[in-house]
Amino acid sequence: MESYAALINKRILIPSQKVNYIGVEMHFLSRALKSYVDKIYMDEDWYLAKYPDIASAIKAGTISNAREHFQLYGFYEHRMPYEIVVDEQWYLDQYPDIRSAVEALAYVSGQHHFEELGYKEGRIPFAHFALKLSSSANGVAFDEP
Repeated sequence: MESYAALINKRILIPSQKVNYIGVEMHFLSRALKSYVDKIYMDEDWYLAKYPDIASAIKAGTISNAREHFQLYGFYEHRMPYEIVVDEQWYLDQYPDIRSAVEALAYVSGQHHFEELGYKEGRIPFAHFALKLSSSANGVAFDEP
């Protein structure tokens, strides 16, 4: 492991001069988070059906499989690793702006909003939501409402 100063000198880490934050080069961050992302449960069949561009990338040889795509790119592109079912009433109560958008027919449901935009925005589909862990992870978390 390189020293903190070396990471700064190589511009892998970029400390802010104004606030208490550090910018991190994307490939370094993804390598650092790999063991974390590896623990997330993933439904490869669902992922390929939801994101047909991934199936095309696999066919073209750009990526080996759906799991590899999620680990390297999908997690950072805010792609859902499996189907996440929204507690409709809770979601609309929690997010009045979404309730208004559904009432205005901008979205057919809270589920539709979550799949199109809510997940990317960091909204949660039900109380106490956390992504499921794969069975190979240390312990299993379930995200059922």
